[in-house]
Amino acid sequence: MAQVRVNPFQVLAACAADWSRYGRLLDAASREAVRATLAELRCAGANQEATAERAARTLVGALPAEVAAELVREEEPGRFAGAPSAILHEGYGATDLCMLVLDGNPMVGPVLGAIRKRLLSAPAEPWSESADPRLIVLSDEDGRRRLPAFQFEAGTMPWQIVLEIGTVLRADLDPWGAADWWLSGTTWWDGTPADLLGHGRDAEMLGAARALVTADEEA
Repeated sequence: MAQVRVNPFQVLAACAADWSRYGRLLDAASREAVRATLAELRCAGANQEATAERAARTLVGALPAEVAAELVREEEPGRFAGAPSAILHEGYGATDLCMLVLDGNPMVGPVLGAIRKRLLSAPAEPWSESADPRLIVLSDEDGRRRLPAFQFEAGTMPWQIVLEIGTVLRADLDPWGAADWWLSGTTWWDGTPADLLGHGRDAEMLGAARALVTADEEA
């Protein structure tokens, strides 16, 4: 990267936009090295330039030469001037790569990222290791884990129906999909399923969740 004029944030953004491809090209040691540099980048605060440079160099150096050449190309001077968060590639940024690699969070990019922000805007409680594993756990762009607050009947006691539906929707494997089901308006009812908690509609909601899963399995 030293021989060409590139912006490391642009390199990381481009990797995020096609991580399913680039990630497969890294061996275990390289993936761990990339994880380490991205963890540093996440914690770097306002002075991210040097850390982003190391992360981009680590990633590019671990890729096959012909693939690395796609990422490291001459750019127009000043083209990517501005805050790192504003440097995007097809709607993806370096923060998206951190979420993909460090958290396994798929909710990145211009489409899924907007859904992530909407779901994270709902009231939430901090996650702790004592939380019931059947609860929905979401993570923000800094990797902080949280529990959507609608899941709790009182204090730290979850609604039983939330746990049952979480099992049906496999909230452990797809927490974002489960959260979207609870927090999105539907044609079934006025408002969202979360609005129906405590109103004697548990059997109805459980049936709807099962019908959704059955339809997905038959599709």
